[in-house]
Amino acid sequence: MSNNIDNSVLEVPGPDAFQCGALITDKHRKIIYANAYFSDELNWQIETLVGKSSDDLFSYSSKIFIESYLMPLLLHEKKCDEIQLALLDGNNKRISIIVNAKMDDQGKIYWSFFNATKRDKLYEELIETRKKLEAQAKILHSMSSTDDLTGLMNRREVNLRGPELINQAKRYTHTIALLMIDIDHFKQINDTYGHLEGDRVLTELGLRLKTFGRQTDLIARFGGEEFIMLLPDTDANEASLFAERLHKLMSEIEVNNIPVTVSIGITMSDGSQNLQELTKRADNALYKAKSNGRNRTEFDQQA
Repeated sequence: MSNNIDNSVLEVPGPDAFQCGALITDKHRKIIYANAYFSDELNWQIETLVGKSSDDLFSYSSKIFIESYLMPLLLHEKKCDEIQLALLDGNNKRISIIVNAKMDDQGKIYWSFFNATKRDKLYEELIETRKKLEAQAKILHSMSSTDDLTGLMNRREVNLRGPELINQAKRYTHTIALLMIDIDHFKQINDTYGHLEGDRVLTELGLRLKTFGRQTDLIARFGGEEFIMLLPDTDANEASLFAERLHKLMSEIEVNNIPVTVSIGITMSDGSQNLQELTKRADNALYKAKSNGRNRTEFDQQA
């Protein structure tokens, strides 16, 4: 059985069968050939198109790009691949296209145009999807770093950001204050008035801390009814005044017409201790404040 193929019986399609624009321009960039794609898809009449300058096919910005980039590239490299331009169809409608071009030794240019409208739409969809994913990522990051009830940072976020704040204190030789704040008799509030009332107290306390704190401060719900504040560039006297104002601020929250009180433990640092050490020292001072009658501030003795 012979494997020879008689090429004479093959029907080879002409350029009008291709789903892309085929164009030939002479060395003066006058159109000398255009396939049927220009009439079928781009609303040009071939007989009026032939003889025009190829510049007539492109938007103003694309013509600038052709002169400044595409033509120098063709003159130097003799070809240019996959350049996105804006084409004007026979109705002067702007259409995004992908252009490939090749120049021969006589200066003729052989152009192929591929409609990029769907590609642009896909690109826009990808950009929109990326924006949505970025927004979702921000939400997820916020959820992972924020306490749902109070809107403050959570313990995890303080553990991530606190060490850098402490390192800055050491780097710039200023002191930093760490405050541990605990609501007095909070279990009694929950047991007597219910967890919804307890949540209200936590929420209001969180709101006041957020409003009261400076932009540079780290403020977080550390767990349960305990809150933590890291105050950079703050000395012991300033920290004491800060705690005094906090006591007054917290007393604005009432349960059954009785002001809520807090106990505060403070430790000071020059940045030479880590966050865990400072937290432990402030917690010891907080325990001392509780033992000495609550609704008061105590300093860590090592501060």
